Amino acid sequence: MKILFLSAWFPYPPNNGSRIRVYNLIRSLAREHEVSLVSLLQADSRREDADKLSEICRVASLHESRWFKPGTLRSLVGFFSVRPRSVVDTYDPAIARAVCEAIDRVSPDVLIASQIGAMVYVPTRCGVPVVFEELEVGSMHRAAAARGMLRRTRARLTWAKHRLFVRKLLARADAFTCVSARELELAKSLLAPPVKGTVVPNGVDTDHYNGCSRDPKAEALIYNGALTYGANLDAVRYFVSEILPILRSMRPGVRLRVTGRTEGVDLAGIADCPEVELTGYVDDVRTVLGRSAVCVVPLRQGGGSRLKILEAMAAGVPVVTTSVGAEGLDIEDGLHAIIADSPSDFARAVDMLLGDASLADRLSRDARELVRRSYDWSSIGRRLADVVESAVVSGLRSRSGRETL
Repeated sequence: MKILFLSAWFPYPPNNGSRIRVYNLIRSLAREHEVSLVSLLQADSRREDADKLSEICRVASLHESRWFKPGTLRSLVGFFSVRPRSVVDTYDPAIARAVCEAIDRVSPDVLIASQIGAMVYVPTRCGVPVVFEELEVGSMHRAAAARGMLRRTRARLTWAKHRLFVRKLLARADAFTCVSARELELAKSLLAPPVKGTVVPNGVDTDHYNGCSRDPKAEALIYNGALTYGANLDAVRYFVSEILPILRSMRPGVRLRVTGRTEGVDLAGIADCPEVELTGYVDDVRTVLGRSAVCVVPLRQGGGSRLKILEAMAAGVPVVTTSVGAEGLDIEDGLHAIIADSPSDFARAVDMLLGDASLADRLSRDARELVRRSYDWSSIGRRLADVVESAVVSGLRSRSGRETL
């Protein structure tokens, strides 16, 4: 098949969750199909990196992203629009035209739009089947339960507008995917989608971690997630302010390494904590994982499934996480990871793993097997290919004409 893939994230280098997912899904699809890419660029993207993608796809066009800025005139106008403010502020008609031109030029058998940021540019009637890849509603729905009357009211109004908008986007699709069964159930219950949804989880390249092992003498903890993502920043703040003081009394001298970029992030309370080391971006996270005793993922926000947990498991590093962190992964508490939701329980779980080598080894072994069995990108890519092929073969909906938002 000829596939036109629209991505809200430029997938090279694959150095954050969204880029890793898009890169590996395209790579998997390209084993059997011809893939052309239309992608948005981020501030750190380099157009010359398009050449690095030539082995897995043809880059049809690249476009600068517009980032949501709440104080702009466009975003203020968004208060009075039926579309979410972020869409009003960032939508670029030139990209919509480029997508239409790519459809004419490529003549694809199917179009895949990754995330809402790409789906907004899919023509209402584009003449080919459309797969809405990675629909995510959990984090915004959870935000609607925010504490405080004013914050909760505002979040609920935002969610109501977002919900109506996403339902309109789903009306353009012939199928959609979610990264977890929980996300899919939320989508079904909250959006009543008119088309079939399928779970296509996040994954990890298990071959990449072959031979990677944890140093048995390692004592440091690791959080392998960039603080430029709000949910990661909240998780590390929570660890430093509420979990670390308890753990410090159990394990004097315990240290936490945090990988990933921190540019533009308010690091007050983190950078000045003597037990925290900010490594910045690392080219190969395996080197840091191998020097880590436990991966801590105390997430309280966000949705989807956690690549950082899969990376640690593939590298043989035992994981302690929260129920929110474990969402979207087929993790059994005490078998593949330890799940702890209170600061004291979390600290005790980390202390237990640091003091019990046999428990840490067992958790590492069983988690690694789970990842190999269920979360390798090769099998996950096959799931998406099945969704795409089904959308094409069944001809779910005839389309004609062309319209944009």
